[in-house]
Amino acid sequence: MRAGYRDRLLTELAQNAADAAGKAGVAGRLAVRLDGSDLHIGNTGVPLDLSGVHALTALRASGKSDTGSVGRFGVGFTAVLAVSEDIEVRSTSGSLRFSRALTRDALCHSGIPLPGTDLGEFVPPTLRLAWSIESTPTPGFDTEVVLRLRDDVDADALLAGMRAEAVDLLLELPALQRIRIGSDEYVSSAEDMGDGLHEVYVDGPGDEQRTWWQYRAPRARWLLPVRDGRPVAAAPDVLRAPTRSDEELSLPALIIADIPMQPDRRRLLPGARLAELAEGYADFARVLPARDRLVLVPAPGFARSEADGLLREALVRELQTRPWLPVVVPPRPASGHVVGGEPHSAGDALGGGSRDRSEGEPAYALDDAQVDVGLSDKAFGGSPFTANPSTSPDIAVPTRAQVFTGLTPELATLLADVIGPLVIPELSGGLHSEAMNVLDAHRLGLARLAELSGGLDRPPSWWSSLYAALEPFVVDPLAAEELGALAVPLADGRVVTGPRTVVLDDQLEVAIPVHWARLAHPEAAHSLLARLGARSATAEDLLSDLALRADLEDRPGDPDTADAVLRLAAHADPVALPSWLSALELLDTGGEYLPADELLLPGAPLRDLLVEDAPFGTVDPTLVDRYGADALRAVGVGWDFSVVVEADPTGPDHDLDDEDHWWASLRDDPPELAAVRDLELVADAAWPEALRQLAAAPRTYRLLADVDGYTAWWLRRYAQIDGTALGLLRHPADTEFVGLLPTFAVADLDADGFRAVLADPETITADLAAALLAALADPAKTPAGDVVSRTHSRLAAAVAADRLDLTDLDPPDRVRVLSGAVVDPGDAFVLDQPWFGLAVPPDRLVAGAAETASDLATLLDLPLVSDSVTAEVVGEGRRTSWTTEPLGVVLRQLFTLPSQEGELVVHDDLLVRLGGAIVSTVAVSWWRDGSTVHVRAPRTQD
Repeated sequence: MRAGYRDRLLTELAQNAADAAGKAGVAGRLAVRLDGSDLHIGNTGVPLDLSGVHALTALRASGKSDTGSVGRFGVGFTAVLAVSEDIEVRSTSGSLRFSRALTRDALCHSGIPLPGTDLGEFVPPTLRLAWSIESTPTPGFDTEVVLRLRDDVDADALLAGMRAEAVDLLLELPALQRIRIGSDEYVSSAEDMGDGLHEVYVDGPGDEQRTWWQYRAPRARWLLPVRDGRPVAAAPDVLRAPTRSDEELSLPALIIADIPMQPDRRRLLPGARLAELAEGYADFARVLPARDRLVLVPAPGFARSEADGLLREALVRELQTRPWLPVVVPPRPASGHVVGGEPHSAGDALGGGSRDRSEGEPAYALDDAQVDVGLSDKAFGGSPFTANPSTSPDIAVPTRAQVFTGLTPELATLLADVIGPLVIPELSGGLHSEAMNVLDAHRLGLARLAELSGGLDRPPSWWSSLYAALEPFVVDPLAAEELGALAVPLADGRVVTGPRTVVLDDQLEVAIPVHWARLAHPEAAHSLLARLGARSATAEDLLSDLALRADLEDRPGDPDTADAVLRLAAHADPVALPSWLSALELLDTGGEYLPADELLLPGAPLRDLLVEDAPFGTVDPTLVDRYGADALRAVGVGWDFSVVVEADPTGPDHDLDDEDHWWASLRDDPPELAAVRDLELVADAAWPEALRQLAAAPRTYRLLADVDGYTAWWLRRYAQIDGTALGLLRHPADTEFVGLLPTFAVADLDADGFRAVLADPETITADLAAALLAALADPAKTPAGDVVSRTHSRLAAAVAADRLDLTDLDPPDRVRVLSGAVVDPGDAFVLDQPWFGLAVPPDRLVAGAAETASDLATLLDLPLVSDSVTAEVVGEGRRTSWTTEPLGVVLRQLFTLPSQEGELVVHDDLLVRLGGAIVSTVAVSWWRDGSTVHVRAPRTQD
């Protein structure tokens, strides 16, 4: 028995003191002091009575007679034997002494033989015989136990152990309010917090104070330690019945219960109904502040004892099946009552449609003072506890609740009437995941949210808020994949599934119903949709959609399509729009529907440039008033010249005048087609003004510089100024064809912008060649000789390069010779060897470049002079070499001649005898015969 009550001395005496104080109805006090080797333990309350004496000396049975007592001088008193064999129990009603030595003497004096034992000398009991003494308790106490400590007892260690027990004893024995150990005093107090909750304080030596929140359930008291004003889970402890036992526990709260224990109060009696102690544990959780309730959920882990395992199971079952878990409250109408009196469930959201809440009202609330985060201010401090009936909409049974990990207040506000019951944000963080697993709450993921969104009918701004609230959760591709079925409201009023099928235009401020594309409503557009696969699309992209092109091909006059196209066009860059938008049919002033490219705006300046029978109507002015002139022009309604644009064109299929001919002139297919249309409808007399309009608009002006483009090509061939095609006019700064071609001169126009449409000396076309040949044959024109020679050279080079098809050109009736005269071709030769120009008369020679003389002869249908006239040098001369003859050296430097391989023949008089078409002997200064060069030597005048 002595071993069973080891280290429980203060505990057992404190229980006796608590019983005495309880019976007396006074605040219990216990004081321990050391006087020499005597340990004094005094207490207040009912003094020792006869039943107590019997309990001490008889059967070691407790003398308590009421269920509120925890022990009164019963077997627990034997704990004194752990430190003493001489004990006094002093009381105001009488005092007793117990002594092992006195008992031994009494047995000897009475002649009672002492029994022998196998283990040594017989040790008589200490607490069987009592002697009455006159000693009284220390003043201020009703009972005092005095223990004369054995020599082997360390008094200081004994007191230190008692100090360590003092706080626990004040918690376990509420009838005790004060315990003094030596000079250290411990005082307990409590404050009623409402709803059965009390805040218990224990003040120790100095400034030491410890705090617990205590809840009294039907079968047990539960205590949670408090740190910085908030409850925290208790450290691993033991079952207290009511004082500490050896039944180890791992519960988050301390438990003090009235449950049958073995006589030494260390172990439970077999069959003790531990599960009943869990009754009311969920109510304890319910009265805690909402953000702190999960502290009562046992953490997963191995039980520390059989009792621990049974209690944990019972507590978890109690928490799982009772309503206490804080959940988001669905929105309420203006009256302040919960819609329908019940929280919404996910099923309600799918089957019952949406419910509106008053403007500005938060999504979930506990009372009328509710704020956006979902809990009233009372839930976090002050006096937070009010009655919460089991039907209250702000709590739920955990196994019926749904938890979204990381739920934010913003997302909770939006999901309040979509999913329920939904655990509040404060308990949905990752730190609470373990507790939610224990409670078996339903896990809600992004995929489930996306699935539920498909059945919702909400305004676009609500969807934008939902996307903003969900965006922080999309942290990796897997999360984005889970939201793949998220619903998106469209500009045309539909709600579709999956952002990947949607296009976004963040430039639109109003919803435009675009039926050919899934355009997200602009008020719902959010960057999350792009992260989930939505394609960004500008107004230009939407108007370039091939689905729209197909619509226009099938139903060009559909009014809904026309409305959407024109509204989008008001926000688009006209340059970036496809030309096929002009197929859109619009109403004209005559009440007919015509393609946009067959309509002009009222007062269009283009109208004055066109031929009388031009096939253009005028768009209905009401469309101009409704959509604006810019939108109509963007889809092809004319104001000035329109431009056809297509990327990667594959052929001449753009309904442009003579497009086939232009396309055939290209070496390769162009990467882009950009061309001014309807040029063929310009009246001949209107071309000066037409050119001004083309130069005034940037989109057409840039096309004038594209020498290979359709616009410049067509203007060169067909546009005329005073009856002359632009391609046959000379730029004012270009001197190549001076005297042959007329100069481009249009008032208020800078000719530099039209270089690509004017005559280009580097590009001799058939038309330009014909014009130049005609000009050369015109005696009224007086070009300079070098202009004539260079023109002949360029014409011959074009023939040599196969850029001219001679079948398209007729030989001229007259040709221009070196003298500048225009002669009959039968009297002329093409100069192919320049030295013949020294002997043949200039009015018989047509000069160009020697290397292309044969091509020029072919073009003009003339013979080469070297083929028609023979030449022979008269006289032998003096034969020498270029390197030794001084004159040769001088001539090479003077004329920058290359190294000469043949002979140099110097003549005093150099005569050449001509034959063939021309018979004559001519004195020349230079002649070449094969590789031999003949020169006339300088002569000195006498």
